[in-house]
Amino acid sequence: MTQAHRAQPIPYTHVLRITFAYENSNLQIAGVTRIAMRVPAPSTPAPQEGQVGSWFEVRDGKGALLYYRPLHDPMRLDTEVFGDKPGDPLRQVPARHAKGEFEVLAPDLPDAEQLRLYGPRTSQKEGLPSSTVVSRHRFDELRRMAQPQGSVP
Repeated sequence: MTQAHRAQPIPYTHVLRITFAYENSNLQIAGVTRIAMRVPAPSTPAPQEGQVGSWFEVRDGKGALLYYRPLHDPMRLDTEVFGDKPGDPLRQVPARHAKGEFEVLAPDLPDAEQLRLYGPRTSQKEGLPSSTVVSRHRFDELRRMAQPQGSVP
């Protein structure tokens, strides 16, 4: 009889729901809530050096990757518009005033030390296709900011 592979569960019981607010390229944390739940397992390979796109990572004190999750363009700094004439291709134009919020669910792992949010470089459109850290936060800071679920800030 063959043995089935059984993944070992990661020992945690809560996540931090982190709300980021942005206005143009200014990004800040608008709120943190601690919730009793678990996050889904990553569905893609871990990001590599030179990767393009947006994602967040949870790392331990030695810099080892504990968790990551891809994000679909969370900061809408451009708008897709139709061409001027029928049949013209769609094009990206900078938003006049980009403003919004997005959330990430980060597992509150015992060894978690740092959350890193990655996004495209501002010069990506100039031919440098890769992403960079756009926001970095220590987990002890995030835990201090966290409101328990159901509480009113």
